[in-house]
Amino acid sequence: MTIKQFKVYAPASIANLGPGFDVFGVALDGLGDYVKVRRVSEPGVRVLVKGFEADQIPVKAHLNSAGAVMNAALDRLGESAGVELEIEKGIPSGKGMGSSGASAAAAAVAAQKLMGVELPQRELVKLAAQGEAAVAGSAHADNVSASLFGGFILVGDGYDVVRMDIPEVGFVIVVPDIRYENKTKMARSLLPKTVGLKDAVRNIGYASRMVAAVAMKDPVLFGKSICDSMIEPHRAGMIPNFHLVKLAALQAGAYGCSISGGGPSVFAVGENPAEIGKAMAEAFDDTRADVYVTKPSNLGARVV
Repeated sequence: MTIKQFKVYAPASIANLGPGFDVFGVALDGLGDYVKVRRVSEPGVRVLVKGFEADQIPVKAHLNSAGAVMNAALDRLGESAGVELEIEKGIPSGKGMGSSGASAAAAAVAAQKLMGVELPQRELVKLAAQGEAAVAGSAHADNVSASLFGGFILVGDGYDVVRMDIPEVGFVIVVPDIRYENKTKMARSLLPKTVGLKDAVRNIGYASRMVAAVAMKDPVLFGKSICDSMIEPHRAGMIPNFHLVKLAALQAGAYGCSISGGGPSVFAVGENPAEIGKAMAEAFDDTRADVYVTKPSNLGARVV
């Protein structure tokens, strides 16, 4: 281990994108986490956190998504090195914007550089997913894959990821000022054990159209494919005024609108994201909401 210090940036992401539960994800421009990595003399992984809502992020390495990834990397390589991770948060935590996934992706890229190795794609995704397992209880890979590789991603079995460049289109994410303990666990507990054939066929149709839209570089078709009959109806109840917020987005010109990740944020796609976001925030009524205007990013995690 010869490199002493460097910094990695990883973008935020939206996973469970429309009809693509646990499969589709997209990286976002202008929102992300930085992870500064330093070699230190004391063995083990030390985590420091600063930036947005830093007091909400655990600093014990095994409970922190970046720390857990670095622990796993050191164990895998049989290293007894000392590493300090200074995480600068630029993504709200627990809001469905891939906060833990971005930190985990940055740590996975950092681990490669620190150790002087280049992991196969599946192994890199699997390593980053260990960060999600540490904070959410399951090693899901849709957020970390989008943050790792940028663009539009499809996650398959065994951490197999297909990545495509995504056409430029306006995104807006509206984040209500509510917080749930163990939000990911709660959001998954709301899901049905079985789904009806009609709903499954409808989701397959919209998921297929979304992939086609990305391949054809068609932002309108992409946005209009954000329709979900299987997950959204069951999670909508955890978001105040969700149906009114979605209606406001569509009336303001959005092509499509749905829950961002596991919520409680709501995202929409359209030509005038600032206007759409304003209408959505107003529809939250008594619940204060922050608005993030962004667009997809075809760049993933990288050393900066």
